[in-house]
Amino acid sequence: MTSFSPAYARPGPRVLLVEDEVLARLAFAAMLESDGFRVVPVATAEEALEVLGAGLNVKAVVTDVNLAGSSLDGFELARKVHEEHQIGVVVVSGRISPDEGKLPPGVRFIAKPVHKATLVQLVRSVVEPQPARAANGADRDQTSSKPMLYPGANRTLTRRQQEVLVLLTQGRSNREIAGALGLSENTVKVHLVTLFKVLGVSSRTEALLAGLKRLSSQQDPPTLLLS
Repeated sequence: MTSFSPAYARPGPRVLLVEDEVLARLAFAAMLESDGFRVVPVATAEEALEVLGAGLNVKAVVTDVNLAGSSLDGFELARKVHEEHQIGVVVVSGRISPDEGKLPPGVRFIAKPVHKATLVQLVRSVVEPQPARAANGADRDQTSSKPMLYPGANRTLTRRQQEVLVLLTQGRSNREIAGALGLSENTVKVHLVTLFKVLGVSSRTEALLAGLKRLSSQQDPPTLLLS
């Protein structure tokens, strides 16, 4: 049995993981979470930028170059993140290597196949050299950043709805959630419709962000052991 802990349950720096392939996203998340990082997994550049604008105090971004369904590739996303958010970025690719000068200073590149020790070392290298920013970021989170409020934030979820929410915050698809909980995909969709109403959101990305905030505020959030 392998334990998958949601991003809110770990004490380490929060890392935004951008990978459109589900298996690669799960593999990279497992590598980072096993070393203490909190991972927020998304599939597109647009979702990544939405997360960065939500005030979750992300310390680093790990992104693939080829992002299906995105208007930006990983190189373009890295430049935008570096320029607009001053956050360290690690770019991953098994097909393309960056030309000289294509990546901004401080952005790291790693070729696939990715080894855990190398990935962790690169992520730490873009997180730890920023003590001043980390301190300022903590102050900003406590003072000037307004927390996102959701209309149904205080409504009670059933145990099954909370389990679906936990798996949603891990970046799992409807099919994966159904398989993990022994449900049909249609039943999962019904639970998601209810969750969207309770959380007061209209998209899967908004639900992920609202779920992270909701679950992080619980004293005893549910955890799942998945084989």
